[in-house]
Amino acid sequence: MNYIMAIQLVPHHPKTSEYQSHVNGAIGIIEESGLTHFVGPMETTIEGSIDELMNIVKKLNRHLENEGCDQVTSNIKLIQSEQPIKIKEILADYYEFDEDE
Repeated sequence: MNYIMAIQLVPHHPKTSEYQSHVNGAIGIIEESGLTHFVGPMETTIEGSIDELMNIVKKLNRHLENEGCDQVTSNIKLIQSEQPIKIKEILADYYEFDEDE
């Protein structure tokens, strides 16, 4: 099976209403994973196996917990397909990607 997951994190920190720094740290974790991903204005889309994607969700939530967030809502959309699905192919009509992306 082939998978693509879109994830939107909505962290709540008891001492600040500024959540962007927490989200930026989470995006850093996604980037460090080495998985193909696309950061959008409201969610990040990631390609990977189901195990890789669920492990990313766990890492992201653990990271936000370690940052002091007392609640995290993770909105997830998951596509499972027998046919190969690639972020670059889905977005090809809208974005130009460098060869190394």
